[in-house]
Amino acid sequence: MAAPLLNGLALLLALGFRRNRAVLALSVLTFVSVGLVGFGAAELERGADAARMFAPWLLLATAALPERSLLARRNLVLLLLLATAAWLTLAAPAHVWSGLRGALPFGALPWRAGSIAAVLAFFAAALCVLRWVLIGAPMEAGLGIVLALVACALLPMLQTDAVRMALGLAGLCSCAAVLYASYRMAFVDALSGLPNRRALDETLSRLSGDFAVAMVDVDHFKQFNDTHGHDAGDRVLQSVAAQLRRTRNGRAFRYGGEEFCILFTGARVRDAAQSCEDARARIEATRVRVRSAKRKANAHPTEVKVTASIGLATRDNYTRYPSDVLKAADQALYKAKAKGRNRVIAR
Repeated sequence: MAAPLLNGLALLLALGFRRNRAVLALSVLTFVSVGLVGFGAAELERGADAARMFAPWLLLATAALPERSLLARRNLVLLLLLATAAWLTLAAPAHVWSGLRGALPFGALPWRAGSIAAVLAFFAAALCVLRWVLIGAPMEAGLGIVLALVACALLPMLQTDAVRMALGLAGLCSCAAVLYASYRMAFVDALSGLPNRRALDETLSRLSGDFAVAMVDVDHFKQFNDTHGHDAGDRVLQSVAAQLRRTRNGRAFRYGGEEFCILFTGARVRDAAQSCEDARARIEATRVRVRSAKRKANAHPTEVKVTASIGLATRDNYTRYPSDVLKAADQALYKAKAKGRNRVIAR
C-alpha cells in the first residue's frame, strides 16, 4: 500500500509545483504501482500484466517529450492513452485481453514481457539522464533515477517484496526530486547557478554578529549587450559568476541584472577586502569567447575582456541592519564606478 500512496503524493506535489513532465511520468508510475502491488488484499487482477504491457511505452513517450503546458495537445494525448490503458485493464473482455497480452510489449520477440518492459523503462531512464547531462535540469536527474527503479520493479524475476521496495523508493525519490527542483527554481538563479535575490534576503534575515556585504557590478554591461547581443551578455554573466563562486571566505549571490553580491560572515569579515580584490583581479584576467550578434553567422568567436566594480560595506554601529549594510555597499559601489570602475571601494 505504501508504494501507490507515495507515488500518488509525488504526483500531487508535481501538480502543485507545475512540473508537467513529472506529472505525466508520475501518473504512469502510479498506474504501475497500483498494477504491480495494488492495495494489499484488494490487488487488481491483470494489474501486473497491464503495468508491463502499457507502462514502458508511456514512460518512453514521457521521457521524449519536452516540458510543455499540462494541457498541451501531446500531453493530453498521452493522458488519454493512460486512461485508455486503465480502462482496458479494468473492463476489456477476456478475448481482447488475451490478444493484448500476445501483442504487447513486443509479442514477436522470444523474451518474457517483463524483461522487454524493463529494457524499455531503462531506455526511458537513459533519455532523462541524457537530458540532464545536456541541459543540467535537476528534475531530469531525478526522473532518471525514478524510471531506473521502475525498470527494476518490472523485471519478472523480482519477488513481490522487492517490487514493493523498488516502487516505494521510486515514490520517495519522486517526492525528493520535485521538492528539490522546486527549491532550485525558487532560490537559485537559472543563468548563473548562484543563489538568487530571494536566497540572499532569506540569508540576511537570519544573520547575527559581524558580517560584510560586497556589491559587484559588471562594468559597461549595457553597452556590451548593445554591441554583442544578449547571448554574449549571458556568457559574460556566467563567466563572472564562475569567478565570484571562487571567492575565498565569501558566498556569492546573483542580485539582479548585471549585479552580484558577496556575503562575508563572522571572522571572514576581516579578509573581505582582500577577497574582493582577488575576485576583481580574476574577473579582469578572464577572457570570454563570444560571437557578436551583429556579425555574420559564420564569423569566428572573439575574446572579450570583462571588468567589474565592487563596493564593500561592513556592519558597524551606524549600519546595524542588513538593509543598511546593503545600502552602504551600494553607495561604495557607486564611488568605485565614479572613480573609473574596475576597482574595490570599502566603506
